[in-house]
Amino acid sequence: MFDELDDEVQIDLTPLIDVIFMLVIFFVMTMTFSKPVMDILLPQSETSAERRENATLVLSVDAEGRLFSDNRELTKEELPTFLDSKPEALLNLFIDEKAPFEVFIAIVDQAKLKRGGKFVISTKKKAN
Repeated sequence: MFDELDDEVQIDLTPLIDVIFMLVIFFVMTMTFSKPVMDILLPQSETSAERRENATLVLSVDAEGRLFSDNRELTKEELPTFLDSKPEALLNLFIDEKAPFEVFIAIVDQAKLKRGGKFVISTKKKAN
């Protein structure tokens, strides 16, 4: 009758080992991500000029897919010339959400060719 009480109490260590293993993995992963992959020493310049914020090309696309720059309508044939007009300026795209997607793809393709893919797509803040 009292034989059951004489048995030695055993603690299952499996969950403890699982937690310790997960902690080891976590610390190993965070240590590898915190190390720099490559040390880069950037040169200093005494004659460098600050980049002006107004050096941008603004291209707007309305809901019908028409292109505009400085309140002037551009044709698709004028787009490559427009992109070449200021090669040092940043291209800023304002595209209506209802604009045809084909127009967006055509502009992005031209921007990749003419500007090496360096452009900004402006969006509006999400309403709360």
